[in-house]
Amino acid sequence: MRSGSDVFGLVRCPSARYVVWLAPMAAYLYPISLAALSGFVFALERFFPWRPGQKQLRPKLWSDFIYLVFNGHFLGLLLAGLASTWILPHVDRWLAAEGLTDAVYRNAAAQWPLWLQIIVALVVVDFIQWCVHNLLHRIPLFWEFHKAHHSVKDGEMDWIVSFRFSWLEVIVYKSVLYLPLVFFGFRWEALMFHAIFGTLIGHLNHANLNLGHGPWRYVLNSPRMHIWHHDYEGDAKTTVNFGIIFSSWDWIFGTAKMPPEPPARLGFDGVETFPDNFFSQEIWPLERVMPRVHSTVVWSVIGALVMAAAWYLREPHGVRPETPMLGEVAAASQPSGVFPPTDAYSPDPAEAETALVHFGKQAHADGYADHESMVSVAELAKALGAPTLVVLDVRPEKRFTLGHIPGARRLYRGEYSSGDEVPGLSRTRGELEQLLRGYGVLKDNTVLIYGDGGPEPYRLWWTLRTVAGFHTRVLDGGLQAWKAAGHHVAGGEGLAVAAGDVTVSGAAATPIQRWPETSAFITEHPGAKLLDTRSEIEFDGTEQHPKAGRAGHIPGAAHLDWADVLRDKEGDHRLKPPNELSDLFARHGVEENTPVVTYCQSGTRSAAVYFALYQLGFDANDMLNYDGSWAEYSRLDLPVEP
Repeated sequence: MRSGSDVFGLVRCPSARYVVWLAPMAAYLYPISLAALSGFVFALERFFPWRPGQKQLRPKLWSDFIYLVFNGHFLGLLLAGLASTWILPHVDRWLAAEGLTDAVYRNAAAQWPLWLQIIVALVVVDFIQWCVHNLLHRIPLFWEFHKAHHSVKDGEMDWIVSFRFSWLEVIVYKSVLYLPLVFFGFRWEALMFHAIFGTLIGHLNHANLNLGHGPWRYVLNSPRMHIWHHDYEGDAKTTVNFGIIFSSWDWIFGTAKMPPEPPARLGFDGVETFPDNFFSQEIWPLERVMPRVHSTVVWSVIGALVMAAAWYLREPHGVRPETPMLGEVAAASQPSGVFPPTDAYSPDPAEAETALVHFGKQAHADGYADHESMVSVAELAKALGAPTLVVLDVRPEKRFTLGHIPGARRLYRGEYSSGDEVPGLSRTRGELEQLLRGYGVLKDNTVLIYGDGGPEPYRLWWTLRTVAGFHTRVLDGGLQAWKAAGHHVAGGEGLAVAAGDVTVSGAAATPIQRWPETSAFITEHPGAKLLDTRSEIEFDGTEQHPKAGRAGHIPGAAHLDWADVLRDKEGDHRLKPPNELSDLFARHGVEENTPVVTYCQSGTRSAAVYFALYQLGFDANDMLNYDGSWAEYSRLDLPVEP
């Protein structure tokens, strides 16, 4: 039987709401590994043959070499391209429409340690392959196209025949393997390990080598064991040794057979009249559909034309421009089915730099007051790679490494907030300046912040603006909007940067942070509205935040869930249009000239509401985001509601 993951380009994995494909790195790693393993096992056969009389340069070797190239790489790329371009986008849209996306793309293993993912991938996938391999022998229809692999005759059993199998077999295998891989969401590195290790075992299983002695024969498949799977006398009921990588399944389920000597004859009943080369065997299933056409040449030409058309159609020509990776490796997680405009990106850094002047134009056209603080996805894409652009990602490290905007630099809440006295208070101006310098921010840089739907970007925007007097911008819609527009993401830990020289020393005054200053603001602004932007269960005291001193809310506060300022909590994380924001705040008693105090647990969710108010043109002197928020107030000896 063939190796476990020889057509690795077809593997598809889930991540959040987006279809993801194997990182481009794997497109080179697997073929290189395949070539290296092939040369290694070929050398072993040359110097340590089990059957010395068997020739390495045998007749029809050219046919198996074509199989190696075709099934080892070409077919996987072909099927993966066709699926990602023409099939999976429709599947994903259907899943989204039916509300089944999260049910299918569980991503259960995405956060597992890599070593655990490797073990699970090896064991789970190999067991599924063992089951499918059984079906290939026991179901007559499947056996018809599995015959190609069993067409190995006496004198042909060597490492390279592990890739002699029908293209239809690939479709069956990958269709079945797809389901658990989608459910678990393995990292591509774990799947790559399975692919390479499976290829090595597949090569060795078919090699002319006397391996399979000792206790390891009960764990790993071997030439001495697998050759009996190709016994001429085997049939649907008596064929044995279905293991791919592990022989354990055969020993456990009673299908193992391992005599000391190889079988007397290889093949199957009828192998004498079965086609004996790549071209004839690949069209064998088609000939069964149209038995009146007997010409191998005709079928070969038809097959070549079909393959050429499929190769052309595997990519949406002229539709998807390449997202600049800016020196990073593309992530395993990529969107599919949506393509950016052909002119989405600037052709060089100079033009990208020029595109920075367009930041905020879309927000201005949409009617937002502080449009310079809002950047659309299209505006960022055009400026991607600008020398003076710094993109800050405020998500946790694991999410960043799974996929981020190319060139982004990761920092998280703990770096710009302190938990020494009250959890989540803003750090000092000097600390923030050092933070920016540590992330390579220079004096003339444009800084843009994004997340993946949470309020953290607004918190950092507010903190730098209020505490340090430093102006930044927020990507409207965050990473979700970036992917939804079809832009690709980079993977890994990001690029190293040199220290910056930015200074924030001469900007804003000391901000209002604590409850005494907040209380004074309310007193000084008659009619001020206090907005609690936490969840409803936090507001009404049903649930207490782990970092809160007690449950409830500040007396007199009105509840407004921060996520209500977004267009769609689940799908579209862009800020609501100005007219909808005005209506939203009006329903909560906040009119155009109403003084407002926003708070949440630690000033993060409330910063998003503050940002929304600012975009409606509210005067900064009549607004306050309570930095201490409930984290501080709940620890004070003050009344609470309910």
